Amino acid sequence: MSDGRFSFPACVIAGKRRLDVDDLLMLRKHAFSDGIRTEDDACLLLAIHRACASSCPQWDCYVIENIAAYAVHHRHPRGWLDKGNADWLTSTLSVEGVVHAPLELEIILHALDMAASAPDRLYAFALEQMRLGLIPNSRAAYALSRPSRSPGIDLADLHYLWRVLRSACEGGRLMLSAIERDLLQAIDAMAEPRHHHSGWNTLIGSLQLRPDVTRATGRTAWLQASDEAFLEKSHRAA
Repeated sequence: MSDGRFSFPACVIAGKRRLDVDDLLMLRKHAFSDGIRTEDDACLLLAIHRACASSCPQWDCYVIENIAAYAVHHRHPRGWLDKGNADWLTSTLSVEGVVHAPLELEIILHALDMAASAPDRLYAFALEQMRLGLIPNSRAAYALSRPSRSPGIDLADLHYLWRVLRSACEGGRLMLSAIERDLLQAIDAMAEPRHHHSGWNTLIGSLQLRPDVTRATGRTAWLQASDEAFLEKSHRAA
């Protein structure tokens, strides 16, 4: 991989117009007979996927499940995501803080589903992808996978939100870190309340910080930097 070339059977598969079930079976038999166990395995699988124009649902499921399982169960500490594992996921699957492929955003979500716990920053990163995807004319992964182009938060957006933050629900209330709260408020400000689903407006009106959060924070530097970089790149693309 370091010299940019694939060995067998990756060299046969990489660059195909469409990855199908036969390609998946070949790869599982000859390249990943023990599954995705190392960082090199994970990077090779992602490289093959990115080199092909399209893929079948079985292939997509394999990539999502195995990259997420590698991050959660085969990197130390096993069973949960620490800062190092969270940083590996975000740096591997994003460019300057933006995830561009829906499948790669799904890997992050699936890892959050699987992990016993994860850093607040990774949950915030997933919320930030939602915010970036709601920017008009966005080409971020969230925008590409979003069913509608509604200016406000709709039911599909609420499903995404609950998937990210379900572990923060305590006694029917969302107990958030300061950065999570700030991101939800930034998302809320992107459209008038009348454009938002009623469930969203109810949620925004009842946000609470976790008891361990002792001070409020303003708009964080990493969020501001991410926003500026995204808008600059979007402007150049236009």
